[in-house]
Amino acid sequence: MNKQIGVGVIGLGAISTAHIETIQENKDLKLIGVTNRSLEKAKQVSKNHNCKMYKTYNDLIEDPEVELVVMLTPPGNHEELITACANNSKHIFAEKPIGTDMSKINDYLRLCEEKSVKVAVVSQHRFNKSTIFAKRKVETEALGRPSLANCIVNWYRDDQYYESWHNERDLSGGGVLAIQAIHTIDLMLSFMGDIKSVKGYAKQIRDKKLGVEDVAAASLQFTNGALGIISATTSAYPGSPSKLELMGDKGSLTITGEDITFYESTVDSEEYKDNSNGDESSFLDPGKISTESLGAQYEDVIQSIKGNKEPIVSGDIAKKTYEVIEAIYKSSETGKEIFIK
Repeated sequence: MNKQIGVGVIGLGAISTAHIETIQENKDLKLIGVTNRSLEKAKQVSKNHNCKMYKTYNDLIEDPEVELVVMLTPPGNHEELITACANNSKHIFAEKPIGTDMSKINDYLRLCEEKSVKVAVVSQHRFNKSTIFAKRKVETEALGRPSLANCIVNWYRDDQYYESWHNERDLSGGGVLAIQAIHTIDLMLSFMGDIKSVKGYAKQIRDKKLGVEDVAAASLQFTNGALGIISATTSAYPGSPSKLELMGDKGSLTITGEDITFYESTVDSEEYKDNSNGDESSFLDPGKISTESLGAQYEDVIQSIKGNKEPIVSGDIAKKTYEVIEAIYKSSETGKEIFIK
């Protein structure tokens, strides 16, 4: 029997329910314990799931039984937490984005590499069946030469949503781009490759004073010569599923929510038939994510630890996505096209 990997969870917000459920359903994982800013919440969760409750994150990280630390905290806390994990040789599975500042992100990812610590970042949409179908079509050149990619995230979050860390740039890393659109931007990069430059705008449209943007738009140049558009907002009542459109000279494909809603190619006539992920409802509720896809990503994290290999969505992969977002912010602030190395 394979040894189970001991897991500690830091942060017990809305998203934690899906993570804990996924951990407990995996035979290779064992939930050792949890901690949270509200110790009362941590105590209740530990009782419900028959696991330890730690008073501090250091207590959790230093526990010899914990091998994998799941970070469900604001990204502004990642520098401190990831550094502590690296120094205690604990592997990391962190909610997106990977951080809030590229120079700091590079520093703590370098430390993790030095300490042989695996870093994975939550990006469960890469493991959707629709994503796997689309990836195969891109890799087999069924779309032909890429011409254009459109990333559209028209969601809605009320003013109450921003009465939290989501309204603090230092903790969130940004607004709609960094928290909501990041998943679709990440998918776009996985299909289209690296970005050469961006020109964009990020601003506030609602009456409530925010510390982050609730609307953004950007044009992109990919290194493969194709162009792209990012359009995102949390002020589009009542909200609709995210959309990613991929176009080439031999075919086009659209992912809406978690399903393929359009595919046509001169190369083949294969239809996408498996919509088992169901409809994406995270555009309505931040805590609603596909546990099937999340479970698949946990399986990849397990294999990376046991096989001593990089996870599919490693820290280095995740930082590329945030680098694009940071470049859009810089472009908006300066009015200039920003080139990405």
